[in-house]
Amino acid sequence: MEAQAKPMNRDTPQRIPPNLDELILVTRSGEETQVLGRAIGEAVQESLVIALQGDLGAGKTTLTQGIAAGLGVSHRVTSPTFTLVSEYPGRDGARLLHVDSYRLGDSSQAAQREASTFGMEEILEQAEAPALGEPPAITVVVIEWAERLAELLPPDHLAIHLEHLPDEPDSRRLRLVAHGPRSRALLSRVAQAWTPQPAEPL
Repeated sequence: MEAQAKPMNRDTPQRIPPNLDELILVTRSGEETQVLGRAIGEAVQESLVIALQGDLGAGKTTLTQGIAAGLGVSHRVTSPTFTLVSEYPGRDGARLLHVDSYRLGDSSQAAQREASTFGMEEILEQAEAPALGEPPAITVVVIEWAERLAELLPPDHLAIHLEHLPDEPDSRRLRLVAHGPRSRALLSRVAQAWTPQPAEPL
């Protein structure tokens, strides 16, 4: 059985098991959510799909902006409202492919059909390149509203569910779940590297 970490926040010391498949974190502001995203991006060492889930305003794009910064992306990342997929160059040839599934169909089946029209399966295959023996350039595919494309996700991906905390409008609870060895390795590196920001003075 893989190790699971207890929820972490400002007051919880980091004692990270060496082999994680789940991690629960709390951020207290949009800025801190971006800090977490940057930690994820900086910890990436292999191509991977990161599947984001959460209600409107939960912080999916904010987290993606942090991931982009951690990957060395210098362009501003916004939700790809009209193009559905946006590509950003990062450090050392790394690429971020940002997918927004919000406007794809009224059901998961319809969303998957529409996704096939712009080559979603081919996009996901690019994040599987190392498993296929391709060159080691890193491609990270971040999918917002990933639950709509659940059946298309590769076996190895990192799922992140974001939710608001009751009575704390700026706080978010993030549940990170690794599916496969590459995502599990990434999750362990994130847990070791990420430190919550100091609490604001009262």
